[in-house]
Amino acid sequence: MATKTQNQDYEIKEGRTEIIVRGNRFVHPFEEPNTHRNVGSAVLGRKLTIPTAEQTAELLHAAYCGPEEFRQKSQVEEVRNIMKNRWFWVFNRNLWTNEGVYVVSDPEAIGLSQELNQAKLEKRLSESPAGSRVMFSSDGTIRFAPKDSYRLGDHTSESFAKDGFVIASFGVDGAEKLGQVASAFRYEPRTWGLEIGKQEGPIQRVSAVDGYDGRLHLSGDYRGDGRDGYASGVLD
Repeated sequence: MATKTQNQDYEIKEGRTEIIVRGNRFVHPFEEPNTHRNVGSAVLGRKLTIPTAEQTAELLHAAYCGPEEFRQKSQVEEVRNIMKNRWFWVFNRNLWTNEGVYVVSDPEAIGLSQELNQAKLEKRLSESPAGSRVMFSSDGTIRFAPKDSYRLGDHTSESFAKDGFVIASFGVDGAEKLGQVASAFRYEPRTWGLEIGKQEGPIQRVSAVDGYDGRLHLSGDYRGDGRDGYASGVLD
C-alpha cells in the first residue's frame, strides 16, 4: 500500500517500505550502523544498489525541505534523527592532493581497501559544468575540485552550495539541495577535509554527512572505520 502526499514526487510505499523521492526508491529500514565497507556490503547483500551521493542529497533534501505531510512520516523523521545523533555514509572515495581533491563514486563500497591512482584519474577528466571550476569525467563518476575552488571550515548556506568540494561530492544540483538543507539547521554548515602540503603525497579518505551539533557537516576526511554510519539501499 502506498501513502502519498498531495505532491506526487514524495511517497511512502508500505509492505516492503520504500521512501520514494523524485523517482528514487530508498528501502526502509536503513542498514544497521556500521563501517563504510560493512554498511555498503550489507546493502549489496540484499540485492540493492548503494546510493550515490546525489541520491543521498535527494533523501536529505526531502527529509528537511519536502512537503510537511511527508516530513512528518516516521521513516522521514528517522532520517533527521540519524543526522542528529549519528551520520549517513556518502559513498565516495576522496583523494586529497596538494592541488585539490579527486572525488570518485564508490558503488561497490571499496573505501580505502584499494588505492586510487592520481595520474589515471586526471586522464579521465574532460568537462566542467557551466559556472563551476570542478572537472568531471564524461560519465560523471570522477570529479576534481582545484584547491582554490573550495574552503574547508565554516560556510554560509549559499557558499556551501557553491563550494568546489561539495559540488565534486554531490554534483551541481545535489550541492544546491544540500545548501537548502543547511538552511534548515540552527547554525551555518561546515566542511571537513585534508590540507596536503606541497611535499606531501596524496591521502585517501571517504565521506559522511551529519547534523549532530545543529549544523550540517560534510566530512571528507573519514577513514571509514567508524561504526555509527547508516545508509539506505536503493531499488533500481
